[in-house]
Amino acid sequence: MKKFDKIYKYYDGAIKFFNLNKKEEIKEALKLKGDEIVLDVGGGTGRLAEFLSPESKEYYILDESEGMLSRVKKASNVFPVFGDARNLEFEDLSFDIAIMSDTIHHIKNHEKLFEEIARVLKPNGRLLILDFEKYNFKTRILRACEFFLFGKTYFMTSDEARSLTEKYFKIVDFIKKGYYYIIVGEKNV
Repeated sequence: MKKFDKIYKYYDGAIKFFNLNKKEEIKEALKLKGDEIVLDVGGGTGRLAEFLSPESKEYYILDESEGMLSRVKKASNVFPVFGDARNLEFEDLSFDIAIMSDTIHHIKNHEKLFEEIARVLKPNGRLLILDFEKYNFKTRILRACEFFLFGKTYFMTSDEARSLTEKYFKIVDFIKKGYYYIIVGEKNV
């Protein structure tokens, strides 16, 4: 994701232009109570944090791009963290919620990613994934653009993502929305 340092100034505009910001749907799927400690994996510029952090106790934005993290708006409960999602430098059982919105297709080793997320989530902690349906026409255009910008990506179908999620989490919500999907899993105790 370090390649995002090349585009961090334009990222939020591109998300808006292509209508990829699904923050309302993420909020609805999470059903935040206000006392959760959240880890936003690949949270970039903090666009989602800006929306969700007022309803969270603490909100950590993890990203491998210093440029992206430099755009995070300061708030008393928002903490930008530079790091690798496959090697999280957090204690076991640190978070109530982990979010991966527009993230998993940028990370090569999905198994290691899910192992780390499961490790840092508390018992009954929830994982929310929002990503793009691999073979949808709109996603194919996105894949071509991202290949041009970043090189290889690791898109999955919603069924592949669900199958992988089920190895580590109990699926509590599975929403297909055409070119994207949302999966909410609860950590197996």
